[in-house]
Amino acid sequence: MKERSRLWDVSLIAGGVLLAGVTLRSYRSFEAPGGQPNQDRLSPREAEGTIRSAKSYLDSNPEDFNAWSRLAIAYYYKGPDSYADGINALEKARALGATSEAMFYYAGVMYEALGLPEYASNELSKYLRHYPDDYETQIRLANLLLEQKKTEDAYKLYQTLLKKWRSDATLWFNFAIVSKEKGDLDGALACLSKVKELVKQLPEGGLYQEGEIQRLKGSDDQAILLYLQELAAHPQYLPALTALEAVQRRKSMWKEARETRQRIAALQPK
Repeated sequence: MKERSRLWDVSLIAGGVLLAGVTLRSYRSFEAPGGQPNQDRLSPREAEGTIRSAKSYLDSNPEDFNAWSRLAIAYYYKGPDSYADGINALEKARALGATSEAMFYYAGVMYEALGLPEYASNELSKYLRHYPDDYETQIRLANLLLEQKKTEDAYKLYQTLLKKWRSDATLWFNFAIVSKEKGDLDGALACLSKVKELVKQLPEGGLYQEGEIQRLKGSDDQAILLYLQELAAHPQYLPALTALEAVQRRKSMWKEARETRQRIAALQPK
């Protein structure tokens, strides 16, 4: 439960898993990856070694899909700057016959980072067919569905997750955002209340989201108070400043709107 309580990595939840401790440099051949990512963890340094080893091996064994798989995994653990190379190696491994379920997870995370949410959600959905209770992957998929405006699907997935993990504040916060997007404003407020019940306060951006819900419910005055509370805690939170200025202008609060605009301008790169 401690792993699931990394509350505010909402956008959620980074996909880095650790690594197993053997460099592949000494392999005469490359073993097939495990079915789950935590079976093949690599540190960045080990990833670099595996990349060198796999590339050298593939020079003389270009059809070895296990080597291509290991190369893809090493690029994944090397970091986001290597994800394009990782996808290329992974697809090469698949074309040659690689079938490890973990490939769906690695592909999903890398496609997500590369800005391809449809590809990412497709891969993660396939991974969940094999490991339906994987917490992190389910949250990733739910957020990707929301990003693609598949609000109903995201809503249903969060409902399912909350049946399993009722005390997870991250899930309640995410469900609040999904509920707001779905138009269930009272449900969204109830979710935020549950977050505060569990951890006493909302994360950065939480009061802004509560303000947005109040604005959508037609209460500009309540929205202003919540935006100001957000800015008192996080003075440079740009979405709250932007929303505040818009409401101030709508209410003909011209002096306040000019002051807010000055704060926004001060945050803009020069």
